[in-house]
Amino acid sequence: MEPAGVPTMFPFLSENMRQLDYSTYLVGKWHLGYCKKEFLPTNRGFDYFYGFYGPQTGYFNHSADQYHRELKRVVKGLDLFEEVGNGKSVPDFSQNGVYSTDLFTDVAMSVLDNHNTTKPFFMFLSYQAVHPPLQVPRSFDKYCSRVKDRYRRIYCGMLTAMDFAIGRLVEYLKASNLYENTVIVFTSDNGGTSNFGASNAPLRGEKDTIWEGGTKTTTFVHSPMYIEEGGTREMMFHVVDWHATILSITGLEIDSYGDGINQWEYIKTGRPKFRRFQFVYNIDNHGSAIRDGDYKLIVGNVDRKMSKDKNRTRLFRIATDPTESKDIARSNPKIVRRLLAKLDQLKKFLHKNVRKPLSLSGSPERLNGSYSSFWCDGQA
Repeated sequence: MEPAGVPTMFPFLSENMRQLDYSTYLVGKWHLGYCKKEFLPTNRGFDYFYGFYGPQTGYFNHSADQYHRELKRVVKGLDLFEEVGNGKSVPDFSQNGVYSTDLFTDVAMSVLDNHNTTKPFFMFLSYQAVHPPLQVPRSFDKYCSRVKDRYRRIYCGMLTAMDFAIGRLVEYLKASNLYENTVIVFTSDNGGTSNFGASNAPLRGEKDTIWEGGTKTTTFVHSPMYIEEGGTREMMFHVVDWHATILSITGLEIDSYGDGINQWEYIKTGRPKFRRFQFVYNIDNHGSAIRDGDYKLIVGNVDRKMSKDKNRTRLFRIATDPTESKDIARSNPKIVRRLLAKLDQLKKFLHKNVRKPLSLSGSPERLNGSYSSFWCDGQA
C-alpha cells in the first residue's frame, strides 16, 4: 500500500552492472517501491527477481500485515512475487509454510543453475532474517536452548538458520566451480532492535536511532582470488561506498560514484587508495547527525520519537568514545560551530522526501489478496 518509490532519476547499482554486461539477480527483500511498473526490480536493472516488495512479511505464510489508520485495523495480503524481465510481476501463492530463509536460498541456487556461465553475474541475496517478526523452524531450537530470554532465543535460531543457509550456498558455489571467482559480501543495513531479541552492545542505541548502535554494522568480504583470509579493516566506510566499490570489482577504473568512494583497494590490501573522512547519518528537521574525522555531531532527536532534545546539540569523539558516553559539546564550541556550518552546507543538497502515507488503492483486499503492482501507474 506504499504509493511511492525511489525516483528513477537515481540509477541503481544493478543498472550499472547490467551495462557492464553482468547478469543481475535479486532474491529476497526489495522495499524500494512497487506501486508503479517503473519501480519494480526488473525495471531497475535486475534481469530476475523473486521475493517481497514491502518492509516485512511472515516467514512462513509470506503475508504482509500492515495497520491502516483510516480503517483502524490490520490489512493482510500475500507479498511474494516473481519477475522475469520488464516488470512482469506474478504472485506466488504456492509457498505457504516454506521458511523464507530456506526458500530464498533455494531460489538463489536455482537461478545460478540456469545462469549463462559465459557471462559474469551480480546477485543481491537480500535475506529477510533477522528482521521481525521473530519466526523460526523448531528444528533450530536445539542450537539456542541455553538462551534464557524467549525473544533472544528465537532471534538466535533465526540467525543460525541464516548461517546454515549461507553455508549451503557456499557449498553450492564450490560444487558449481563458481566459488574461486566469486566475491562474497555479507553486510547489514542497520543495528538490531532490542524489543525483538537483538543486542548492539557495547554500542549505544538501536535500529531507528542515529546512535552508533543503530547505524554501525559488521561486514565481511570474502574472495579466494583477491583477499587474504583473516584480515580486518577499521577505517571509515559508508553504505554509499558500495556502489563505486563493487563497480571497481568488475575492473572498472572509478574513483567515486555519487556520494560514495571506491574502497576496493583498501578491502583487498588494507592500503587505501582513497579514504573517507566524513559522512551523513541523517539530515531532517527531526534529528540530524554527521561524522567528520574523529567527531560525531548530533542535532535534535536521536530517534523517531518527539522529545525535549529537539534543540539539543551533542558532540562525541567516536575515535576514543565509541559508546557515545561523554558529550563534549560544551567543552569544544569551536568544533561544534565548524560542524554545524558543515551540516548547514549539506542541507542545501537535500532532495524532497518522496514517502507518502499508506493508500487503500493498493490494498490486497482490492487486488486478489496480494500486494500487486501497477495500482498507482499514471499518478503523480
